[in-house]
Amino acid sequence: QWKAWLKELAASSKVLLVVDYAETRQETLLQLLEAALQVLGERAKDGGRRVHVLCLAREGVWWEQLKYLPNCPELMKDWLDGTGNWGSMLLPPWASADRSSAF
Repeated sequence: QWKAWLKELAASSKVLLVVDYAETRQETLLQLLEAALQVLGERAKDGGRRVHVLCLAREGVWWEQLKYLPNCPELMKDWLDGTGNWGSMLLPPWASADRSSAF
């Protein structure tokens, strides 16, 4: 399901997927990332657009554990260990006064 949807989007526009609370959706995220990698491979052959995925999470360890999940495809394990993976970046917490003004 994800692959057909991403392929259609990537054919005509740049794609940025944002997954909020990604640490709570690891199974779905693996499926989405695998589809994105497949679409990227196909699009690279014909000069197609890139697919970017931004994962937002409230925990820091989950990202490194994805490749150890039993249903993590080999393609994903290679990508998680490779240069396509920029890893995680911790953001400093907002002070409570700043948080309310941001919304």
